Amino acid sequence: MTFKDLAKAKEVIGYYVVSNKRGLQVDKSDRRRLRYKCQVGCPFKCLIYKDGKDQGVKIKTCRDEHECGKVFENRRATPAALAHNFKRKIQNNPKFKVKEMKVDLEDRFSLNVSDSKLKRVKRMVLEKLEGSYLDEYNKLEAYAHELGETNPGTDVVIQISKDAMVEGKRGFLRMYVCFQALKSGFKAGLRPFICLDGTFLKGKCKGMLLVAVAQDSCKHVYPLAWAVVDKKTKRT
Repeated sequence: MTFKDLAKAKEVIGYYVVSNKRGLQVDKSDRRRLRYKCQVGCPFKCLIYKDGKDQGVKIKTCRDEHECGKVFENRRATPAALAHNFKRKIQNNPKFKVKEMKVDLEDRFSLNVSDSKLKRVKRMVLEKLEGSYLDEYNKLEAYAHELGETNPGTDVVIQISKDAMVEGKRGFLRMYVCFQALKSGFKAGLRPFICLDGTFLKGKCKGMLLVAVAQDSCKHVYPLAWAVVDKKTKRT
């Protein structure tokens, strides 16, 4: 197994100790190698080494055998390792509380972590998620262009916030999508009647999802177009 650098190797070791409830110790650490051992008398050992011929670092020796008991206080359970375990849960529920995180770790890994460390973990996850959201929003215009190229006749409209532009920034406000195939299908075989519905978007990115739907002769519902807006008004 290879890693980009020793920092990435340490991060993966953090995942290992959390998942396997092991209390590893650094036996040797310098710019070229990283060696871990377990408790006294335990046969586990792992040597991660940087070979001058290749880029990155790799595991040179790993004896994954343990004769020790599992630990409940673990210094190798770093915020980065814990953040890896909580990313999806906090993404689905940004209001996931620290005390709930504490109970979750105790139930899944029998791991006792301080509240202060868990606060850092949650802050780290939220900061990374916010960055990933920004990356996705930055790709919207490229996505709209690709839809137009691959689906001729498709309508895609993106509106930028004027308030953000005043401050010299570009902020997402609204987006509307209607595929040409859905427009053709509506004209060819659906009832000449359109219904509108909407739902609130929860999580980090607030707003509303508005959908236009129609029915066929068997009362099956088909989406025609959808839009993500800041709020439901006559204009939107």
